[in-house]
Amino acid sequence: MEWDLLEKTTFWIDDIDLSKADLGQVAAVAAAALGLAAREVMVVDVRPGLVAFDILRRKVQAEAVAGKEGEILRRLGELPGVNLGRGAAVHSEGVLGLIALEPEEAARVLAASAGMARNISQAVARRAIVFASGTEVIAGKIKDTNSPYILEALQKAGYQARYGGILEDDATAAANRLEGALEEGYGLVITTGGVGAEDKDFSVEAILRLDPEAHTPWILKFKPDYHRHHKEGVRIAVGQAGLACLVALPGPHEEARLGCERLLAGLEQGLAAGPLAEYIAGALRERWRNMVG
Repeated sequence: MEWDLLEKTTFWIDDIDLSKADLGQVAAVAAAALGLAAREVMVVDVRPGLVAFDILRRKVQAEAVAGKEGEILRRLGELPGVNLGRGAAVHSEGVLGLIALEPEEAARVLAASAGMARNISQAVARRAIVFASGTEVIAGKIKDTNSPYILEALQKAGYQARYGGILEDDATAAANRLEGALEEGYGLVITTGGVGAEDKDFSVEAILRLDPEAHTPWILKFKPDYHRHHKEGVRIAVGQAGLACLVALPGPHEEARLGCERLLAGLEQGLAAGPLAEYIAGALRERWRNMVG
């Protein structure tokens, strides 16, 4: 289980004194006790009776931190030049404060935290939001038939789903809207449209801004003419941002319908982002092969 330190990255030991100690070794020993690489911990302050450390990463493995006070003190006490008093103890704020727990209490806290995390993850995963995209929809030139269909399909599959509105034909604006949905606690964020080759299609790019490693398989590829087609083809996107899955589906209704069916089936199977993206893309490619040969 991974914990975010939320900027509280410092811990300190009191009733400790150093005499010609190697600070690199001191930091490395503390890092090893916490399951971290030596380069991820540094000594940031040394005073009479106190040594302070900083963890140079934002997230830590909970199991490697909780209840590790005794291990840290034992390892430090074995180093030349490190003198621990009878009252030596580890202190911190935030998540790192769990270092000082007794091992038995740490185990109970970890078990309770894991249960809470599972419950939160399950609740978030079942909250979905659907966005349409495009100036044509905003202007009322075309009817959004995708969102009502997808919302109904989500609700039948047991999701709490709502309509998020229409995304502008702008990558930054679209990414901001999607990020807002993540902050509101939606675990499944779906867009339809904006995945084509025109210079106004930005749904895939918006997801890539939130997950640069999102999977974006091609559905169709062709040579851009830089008149109507400014990209190499049509693709979808499946990304992950924290607990949330982000999915960009095509705009034509039959493709959105097929993509939605595959998406829900893949999620039910527990597919990760990469296999899920290919599972959806494969059905869409097959549809095009059947249509055009």
